[in-house]
Amino acid sequence: MNPQLIKLFYNLRSHRIGEWSVDRLLVTFAWAASAFVVLRWVLRGQPPLAWWHWLILALLILGGLAIIVLARQAAGHDFVRFTPQPELAPPAAVPLAPQDKVQTYATGHFEVEGKAGFFAGLLAYWRTFATREHAVMAIVHRTRFLGLAATADAQLGMWYIFIAPETIEETCAGQLEFGGQRRPALCITYRHTAPQTAAKGLVRRLRAPVTRRAVYLAFEDTTARDRVWSDLRAAG
Repeated sequence: MNPQLIKLFYNLRSHRIGEWSVDRLLVTFAWAASAFVVLRWVLRGQPPLAWWHWLILALLILGGLAIIVLARQAAGHDFVRFTPQPELAPPAAVPLAPQDKVQTYATGHFEVEGKAGFFAGLLAYWRTFATREHAVMAIVHRTRFLGLAATADAQLGMWYIFIAPETIEETCAGQLEFGGQRRPALCITYRHTAPQTAAKGLVRRLRAPVTRRAVYLAFEDTTARDRVWSDLRAAG
């Protein structure tokens, strides 16, 4: 899938008009318009004979369906295109100091204060604490799309990804494309344990589900990528 098209569908999904995302609004409009056209035909007693009337109806129905299919494909790729480069030799293991941070562009599942959200190409910083727990920290600012849609209020502010070294399953270096940008990158696959939730005032005693997640970190240059890669290799 074309990276520019992927980013377009990310913007359609992440910006809202009112409470609805733009992609949902477009699908609703297309199918509501097609239903209105058919209803008029029914009320008149017969469909029109002009071929272009049928063409408009087909475009509305297929247009809504195309948005759904393409949006799911883009989401299935986490709204980025990552190309692994297994031939790259990993750098020596050198841990980052707790006060150090490396700028990156992060794509993945963020959390904060019980909220969860997915963001792509988000300007962020990589840090590793004295405990060797890793953190991706970012601030979401309000952005606008097509002049009408904007970032939802609930998404604004600080967001985090915390990764314990023992949960990391794989670190892969490569190139990441997001829109028109192609940067050196890392894909970190890790196990995420869902936080316990309260049910009727009691914390559930069921075992928390564990899912496999990936976070993509894109960098301005290979030097920045190698600093984080070295830090990950030193995690153990």
